[in-house]
Amino acid sequence: MLYRSLMLATLAAAPATAETWDLPLAWPAENYISVAAGTFAAKVDEATDGRVEITLHPGGALGFKGPEMLGAVRDGLVPIGDMLLNQQIGDEPLLGLTSLPYFISSFEELAEFEAYFRDQLSAIMEDNNQKLLYTIPWPQQQIWTKTEVTDLASLEGIKIRSYDRSSTDVFDSAGMTPVQLPWGEVIPSLAAGAIDAVATSSPSAVDGSFWEFLDYGYPTRQTWNLNAMTVNLDSWNELDEADQKAITEVAKTLQPDFWQAAQDEDARNMAIVEENGMTLAPISDELRAEMAKRAAPLRAAVLEELGDEATAVVEGFQSR
Repeated sequence: MLYRSLMLATLAAAPATAETWDLPLAWPAENYISVAAGTFAAKVDEATDGRVEITLHPGGALGFKGPEMLGAVRDGLVPIGDMLLNQQIGDEPLLGLTSLPYFISSFEELAEFEAYFRDQLSAIMEDNNQKLLYTIPWPQQQIWTKTEVTDLASLEGIKIRSYDRSSTDVFDSAGMTPVQLPWGEVIPSLAAGAIDAVATSSPSAVDGSFWEFLDYGYPTRQTWNLNAMTVNLDSWNELDEADQKAITEVAKTLQPDFWQAAQDEDARNMAIVEENGMTLAPISDELRAEMAKRAAPLRAAVLEELGDEATAVVEGFQSR
């Protein structure tokens, strides 16, 4: 009887078996999105008393490419994933709304759109067998070039890395020669001379040590990028309600900090690229207006292709 009582006491005191979630990240470990994911993982471990452990695999270590992440999480190839939303438009076109040319004009407006679109984003993720945990933005988009940009003529023929259909069309309309590449192919392409410029934000400029290949940076803000952290619903539903609630609260609490981190990171990285010899300068109001004018038909065409649902989101946001 005593032995049985001791065994029961031991089992009652033992922690539940931990769920271990492998989290693939396309970004280097030092990138602020990876750092944010690490903070999230640590807080989840704390909030669940170690019952949910998230193991980060930065730098594409698990072999998943960015555009594959929605499907990878949906199909349970990984239990949790961080994804750049506009890379998932092959599966869910509405995830590319933030990358509509010149739709969103500022970081503050991006935050307003995220709040407006949040419920619909959650529903899209549920349709893809996953739960939305938090979003984290990228800073303003820039073009990083070998040559100085002064007007539309100075953009003519520059071979620039684009990252999705929208950015490809925008730069093509400006007379540039876009080459759509995932992040993992950018640095080899710069080193090989296959491209002369890159469209991305400042964290990636630092990650890629752009000063080794390029000389100028210009904030074009032609589109905005948003990442989402999601968990496979089958994995989520294996958790008890208390742990689900704890993780949801962690994500909700951390998201504002992660959005501020994007702003802080932009300022920090702009200082780094400048310290390493790159010239940073605004583009003229005239050039931005001309690029936006050329891109306007592209935005209209994409919205028409996406259909009434996308148009309703855009028009609803603009008339709020």
